[in-house]
Amino acid sequence: MSRPVRVGVVGAGGAAQVVHLPILAKLRDVEIAGVVDLREDMARTIADRFEAAGAAASLEALPNFGDLDAVLVCTPNDSHEEVALSALDAGLHVLCERPIATSSEAAARMVDAAREADRHLMVAMNHRYRLDLRHVRNFVRSGEIGEPFLVRASWHTQREQRSRRGWRRDPDRAGGGVLMDLGVAALDAVLWTLDFPEVEQVTAHFHEGRRVEDAAAALLRTANDVTVSLDVSWELTAEGGQGVLFALGSSGSAETPPLELMKEMETGPADVTPPLEVDEGNVYTASYRHEWESFLRRVRGREEPDDERERRNGGREHVQVMRVVEACYRSAREGREVRA
Repeated sequence: MSRPVRVGVVGAGGAAQVVHLPILAKLRDVEIAGVVDLREDMARTIADRFEAAGAAASLEALPNFGDLDAVLVCTPNDSHEEVALSALDAGLHVLCERPIATSSEAAARMVDAAREADRHLMVAMNHRYRLDLRHVRNFVRSGEIGEPFLVRASWHTQREQRSRRGWRRDPDRAGGGVLMDLGVAALDAVLWTLDFPEVEQVTAHFHEGRRVEDAAAALLRTANDVTVSLDVSWELTAEGGQGVLFALGSSGSAETPPLELMKEMETGPADVTPPLEVDEGNVYTASYRHEWESFLRRVRGREEPDDERERRNGGREHVQVMRVVEACYRSAREGREVRA
């Protein structure tokens, strides 16, 4: 494919406007072929802003629908499956915002549909493209940390932002609260770092807010005896947000941010932290660009090793993540430890 990849953007909310469209507008090998939103006037406004070729209230109604190569799904969680299945049925590749869906059953249907259509279905877990987290993952998977036995992931955002959460506070549309919003990404980061071991036991506790949980904490045990601690909330009383991933092993530890890799040597603990290729404060922003570069390689058939590995896995890890999330909700609801 030598021409630009033609991408249709479905859902003209914050994720599309603030994150994805500004990146797509700067990529020379991409054409923003259309913007879709149920609020068609909004779709046309955003399409004009980013010089997209068309706008419509539904994907199929785009004048150039038949010319699309791929679709970005930025709609509320409960419609991810419908939009993705429609795009896959039309032979299009799909990049879907997280979470993949609101249930593991829906996630499995989407993964199966992508396999049957021989199209790429990628979930926008942008933390997998953070350079600091990639160093942590490589440190853990290479065995330099020794046998990992404890991993903690934490993500907290500002309290005053909750008035802007909109549909994310509607359990029918979002599928849950902060666990579905921040927890899915934090959990994926942990399991991705550990190479997706089976999770056997889950204990979770929630702080219930308005209609959905505002804070969630979970303790997981994997089949290879790694304890995972997860805590997320929308209730941080501070500027900005705070998030960390920490891994402890028999001969080392890894943490970010800031990135720090420590390894037990004959002479004692040694700091083996490599320099980052980008400023530490920009790793999160840069991850979205790297995510798009990966997706576009797949669309063009120019996969790199990590792309190929995920394709061979068929997206099943996203079904696994949703099963663990469902176990967390079940544990919190029933007040007991459950099997994932």
